[in-house]
Amino acid sequence: MLQPARRRSGKTAGLFIAGSAAFFFSVLYNGLVHMVILGSANRQMEPLRRADFSSKIWISLAGTLAVSFLFTGIYVLFSREKNVRTGAFFGLLFGLAAAVLVDLNQYVIYPLPFALAAAWSFFGVIEFTLLGAIVGSIMRNKA
Repeated sequence: MLQPARRRSGKTAGLFIAGSAAFFFSVLYNGLVHMVILGSANRQMEPLRRADFSSKIWISLAGTLAVSFLFTGIYVLFSREKNVRTGAFFGLLFGLAAAVLVDLNQYVIYPLPFALAAAWSFFGVIEFTLLGAIVGSIMRNKA
């Protein structure tokens, strides 16, 4: 069924706004977590980093941008009921999946302290839960 162009462009605008909000939230949240809260623990891992880490930060930002819009798109496409609650639940599940796929594997591959990998997982799950609430509030179903 064809939808009026206005409605489609409104959804596109909503996706852009929600994806952008997700990106900016993630950048700020990760800055707070990794530079302030876990700063000293993360600094202990600097010998494991690439020597040219600073010159490649744009790749991390591009990845964060991609994840922000993928997260938003998956939520919009596959969630029937769109609101803060379902967004937060989606984010919780997404964050748990990311923790297993990313943080657990990093712990296995690299000589990281378990407490640091666990902290990354914990803060990652919280990040995606909050991200889901943000996206759910922006993309909520109209009454």
